[in-house]
Amino acid sequence: MKLQLTKLFSLLTILLFAYSCKTECNHTDDGNESCYPNNEKPSQVITYNDMADMMDAYDNGAKKELNKYINKKSKGKDSISTEYNWYNIDDLKQYIAYIERISKEKNIPVTGFRIYPTQYPKNYKIEKYQNRSTLIFTPTTKINGKIDVAFEPLYSEKGKPVEISQFLEQVRANKNVQKSGFLSFSTTIQGLESSSANRIQIVPPPH
Repeated sequence: MKLQLTKLFSLLTILLFAYSCKTECNHTDDGNESCYPNNEKPSQVITYNDMADMMDAYDNGAKKELNKYINKKSKGKDSISTEYNWYNIDDLKQYIAYIERISKEKNIPVTGFRIYPTQYPKNYKIEKYQNRSTLIFTPTTKINGKIDVAFEPLYSEKGKPVEISQFLEQVRANKNVQKSGFLSFSTTIQGLESSSANRIQIVPPPH
């Protein structure tokens, strides 16, 4: 399915703005508390004309296909895809601070975040989320000259970032072994914690 551009861009703008937030707040001379050392208008801000064009393009393109998919999977019970994804600002700031802390402990600079468009499985434990689109945040660092490589600070050695792709490959390989009817040799990979984040509140209609 096509990337949900408007939803992704909105969350990315929030993320980029929140990324500059310090873990400790500074008090300004006028007595107001501020966590943001740079509160100038960011370059990612768009016009309403751009916003309307992007939303209309999505509504007339990818959203129609997503609606068809939801209608098919729900067997006609629902015909409208996810309206938007929402992330609490304090949760977002806490996540960024957490990533910065555990990455600093490994002497690995965080360059930003990848935001992957994904989907809840058809048997997801929360029924209203089943088959609906969502987003996953993963921290990035510089590897082999690329500044946007998704990595796993939890299991990286100091100064040696490990890409998340290797863990995803292990999980998928383990699932394939289980499907084949053989016992998996990897018992630790199941339930392996990651530093990536989801748990975004999605809003399927009706709101």
